[in-house]
Amino acid sequence: MTKEGQTLSKVVPYLQAILVCDSGTVDPNSGKKTLVGIFDRIIAIEFPTSRCLSIYFRLSDAQGNYRFKVQYAQVATDKILAEVETRDVVTIKSRLDTVDSLISSPQALLVPEEGQYEFRLYANDMFLGRIAINAEQAKKGG
Repeated sequence: MTKEGQTLSKVVPYLQAILVCDSGTVDPNSGKKTLVGIFDRIIAIEFPTSRCLSIYFRLSDAQGNYRFKVQYAQVATDKILAEVETRDVVTIKSRLDTVDSLISSPQALLVPEEGQYEFRLYANDMFLGRIAINAEQAKKGG
């Protein structure tokens, strides 16, 4: 149960897309999302470094009440470095509907060293999928 007294759905949504971007906006009239700077690699002069970003995802085949969570993890150690959860419950009326969302990190995310990192998406604590990014050292010289 949620604190609003609504039961969370057990229907596992189908993840159609998940993208990492610098930022995104939502048009208040149409609800359309605009993503800026889609990427899968962070190139840094030195580590540790940090980065602000947003995660976009699109779902289908869902019905009921959902709370979404994104975990940011270092793949080599499986250590969870950050976690963001939606505050409000999202209600999806029909399994025929598609739903998309944009979750922004509330603060810059730490990238402690070179390697692979991933964002893991959950709906009501059910794993839906992940997207990986690679952190690389900038090459010296031209």
